[in-house]
Amino acid sequence: MATSGAQVRETFIAGADLSTKQFTFVIMNTTDRTVVAAGNAAAADGVLINKPTSGQAATVVTSGRVPVLAGTGGLTAGANVGVDANGAGVVAATNDIIVGKVVDAGAAAGYATIDFFRGGNASA
Repeated sequence: MATSGAQVRETFIAGADLSTKQFTFVIMNTTDRTVVAAGNAAAADGVLINKPTSGQAATVVTSGRVPVLAGTGGLTAGANVGVDANGAGVVAATNDIIVGKVVDAGAAAGYATIDFFRGGNASA
């Protein structure tokens, strides 16, 4: 079942070609305030919802309910969400930063709906 909820969206500048990273996690580069793909087990500043190339406007959901690309193993409803090396959502493992909670499940390489927490919470 699809769900919807409130979102907070912000616009940043893509610090790299993110045209293949729609619905993955991004993090703000602290030196120039651009966004780049988030890495394995990292905190995230949001979920990219458009397909910008480097230097273009990147629309990022920084809080709220949003679809994400599911990584290896998929995402099950109720699971805590972590970030994999490709910026996709995975079930949080020990020591991963929890960036959200799954609302609607998604198979690997498919899409799940999560409630996103900006910056992440304590480790799993």
